[in-house]
Amino acid sequence: MKWKIFKWWFIGLIAFFWALWASSSYLPVQASPAYQDTFKIGGDLVIAESQTVNDAFAIGGDLTVQPGAIVQGDAFAIGGNVQLAENSLVEGDTFAIGGRVIRAETAVVNGSEFTLLEQFNSLFERFGVLGTLYLGNVAFWAATFAVAAIAGCPLLLLLPGHIDEIVTAVHTRPFMSLVYGMGGFVALTILTVLFSGSVIGAIVIPLANMVALLTGLLGGISMSVWLGKRLRSQKPAAQFQHFWLGWLLLFVISLIPIAGGLLISLITLFGFGATLLSRYGIKTANSLPMALDRLEHQPE
Repeated sequence: MKWKIFKWWFIGLIAFFWALWASSSYLPVQASPAYQDTFKIGGDLVIAESQTVNDAFAIGGDLTVQPGAIVQGDAFAIGGNVQLAENSLVEGDTFAIGGRVIRAETAVVNGSEFTLLEQFNSLFERFGVLGTLYLGNVAFWAATFAVAAIAGCPLLLLLPGHIDEIVTAVHTRPFMSLVYGMGGFVALTILTVLFSGSVIGAIVIPLANMVALLTGLLGGISMSVWLGKRLRSQKPAAQFQHFWLGWLLLFVISLIPIAGGLLISLITLFGFGATLLSRYGIKTANSLPMALDRLEHQPE
């Protein structure tokens, strides 16, 4: 069950990127019998009576399978309903994001039926698929930055020296910070794969995720301070001002569709790695190993 949900989220993510550059008219269309895999972006897709297709996929509209039509694979709609008429057949799964699965009594679905974000159907109808996904992205980053703001103040009060060392590590060892950040995420992934489903994993994996969350939070706060320092270098000791200035800049960046989220993730990766590299601010920049960053500037 969990794999099926993940699979459709993954497909939906691919479809989202596809929809960014693919264009189509907002008119209902019929599936062409010349294509086995049938999809429609920006409108309703209709599988005609007695027609057989492989997968049927609609973004920003309803997917209608008319009486006697057969979908040999999966039927999927984002921002619309999946409507299965009498005696229609879906041999795979039926899934709707931001809509419902409406099935006639004589319609048959051999796989599973899923609905996701059905309660946000009105948002999909009003703002469209891309608009709703963008609003979801804004809500996600707003919640993330709210947590960072709430946690940032006590951490700046309790661990100002540690955060300064992490900031210095980012500034003087950017390449190693990136390497450590990538290595940390790879190690967490390997750990999850190796111990998933085991008794040890039930203990180790949640602890590792908590450590990764704390590391990411501390790294994100440090990156906010680092950005603030770059913007207001004339006040090197104003740590709180630097934090809020960097926090505001990062939040504005996160509002940029797609590119903003990717840039925030990259910046966070540097902070994550610098936190690991400096041992959470315990090691100073001068004491960090130089093996991987000979080309970087030496600390003054």
